[in-house]
Amino acid sequence: MSPGPSAERPVEGATVPRGAGGGTTSPGRTDRVAVAAEATNFDVAFLTDPVGPKALPGLVAAILVVSGATLALRRGEPRSWPSGRVLVRMAGAVAAFGSYAAILPPLGFVVATTATVSALSMLFGGPWRRSLAAALTLSVVLWYLFVWVLGLPLPLGSMWEAIWMR
Repeated sequence: MSPGPSAERPVEGATVPRGAGGGTTSPGRTDRVAVAAEATNFDVAFLTDPVGPKALPGLVAAILVVSGATLALRRGEPRSWPSGRVLVRMAGAVAAFGSYAAILPPLGFVVATTATVSALSMLFGGPWRRSLAAALTLSVVLWYLFVWVLGLPLPLGSMWEAIWMR
């Protein structure tokens, strides 16, 4: 059984609180605040580089805050929500990313990413064979890049670990 959302999980000398980002917030100001708050939670026990692990999330948070303020202050015609097929596709994309977060721990990076990317591709009109092939290629290339080139571990999936660890 996996630890709860507030448990800490060691990752090669670093501890990052699981679930600290609050990924279930509604879009808007709370997401920008959550990204900024998450950037302050990184605690590294050793010096990895002069900039540190807080730089990228902090930069993303700053860009999101500036972009959000720009959109909020922009004048012009009143905007309305999309309707029909566009709204269904938007809801499908949100559901795909939400399910990705749910299936990543048990299925692992390659399977979960392949399923999510192929579902998103088909949602926006891609043929299923090409969608699946492109998603699998992207998943394997990203896994290789992160694990072998950058040396950053990605989850294998508890389901696969249980099968291989017999």
